[in-house]
Amino acid sequence: MPVTYALMDLNFALAFLSVVLLLLLAARSRAASRAIARRGPSRGIRGPGDWASLPVLLLVLTIGSELALPVINTYSRWQEHRADIFGLEVIHGIVPDSRRASVEAFQKLGEINLADPDPSPFIRFWLYSHPPLAERLLFARTYDPWGKGEKPRYVGRQPG
Repeated sequence: MPVTYALMDLNFALAFLSVVLLLLLAARSRAASRAIARRGPSRGIRGPGDWASLPVLLLVLTIGSELALPVINTYSRWQEHRADIFGLEVIHGIVPDSRRASVEAFQKLGEINLADPDPSPFIRFWLYSHPPLAERLLFARTYDPWGKGEKPRYVGRQPG
């Protein structure tokens, strides 16, 4: 069962990404219209519906997409962290020493992907769609609600 389905994230993810996309497109429309109104006539561009405006529209969309990356990546890192919690809870009691198994899996994944284990905060904020390797390793080593007498967040809870 995919984690997104199990954690009921799909509806929220669709709503979140729809809002981000609508905001991005609205901002693109305004910025492109302003740019075309300001400089378009001198370059032979009659308006946003003119094929000659396509490079302006693409430039504005590219810049807007790049500026939206931190928001989308922050959301993705949050979802991935929840998926890590879910994974640790699912294998608890099934896999001997599940925390160690998770740490080893994250370590191998990082080595295969040649991941920077501890990127700078700016790089993490702007480019990382998953939590950095060092953060995931530390979390996998220390997440233990069972040892503290707490209930797990996702697995073993009653729905609702």
